[in-house]
Amino acid sequence: MKKLSAVLAIAAALGLSSQALAVDEPENVIKYRQAVMKAIGGHMASIAGVVKGEVSFTDHVAIHANSINAMSKAVTAAFPEGTDNGSYKTAALPKIWEDWAGFEKAAQALDTASANLASVAASGDKQQIAVAFGDLGKACGACHKPYRVKQ
Repeated sequence: MKKLSAVLAIAAALGLSSQALAVDEPENVIKYRQAVMKAIGGHMASIAGVVKGEVSFTDHVAIHANSINAMSKAVTAAFPEGTDNGSYKTAALPKIWEDWAGFEKAAQALDTASANLASVAASGDKQQIAVAFGDLGKACGACHKPYRVKQ
């Protein structure tokens, strides 16, 4: 509580209005969720390099899978109502908000598949990792196909 009071006092001293402190403007939320998705994509690309045999960092797969699993927990929160359009470009389709239950189910599948990959990755078994990674890719596609503009 003391820290919050100190932050507010500093903001007041600097002359920041409450409007300047508003952080959840739709454009900012869209940028945030795009960064979340890019982070997941970066980890996916790293794992793909291992699964394809392009790099030998099998021991890193668990790091990437755990990161994806952690980020998967932020997915639904990154899609609040009112961020389906606006002045900032987004590939999110209105169907996300029209079929919220389906979107939540798809996000849960991402969480489950990434947790499974993290568990399998700990074994170091490249064949099991490849199968679990394929399942994770399917979970991603199951959300991207109905809820994202075709890329």
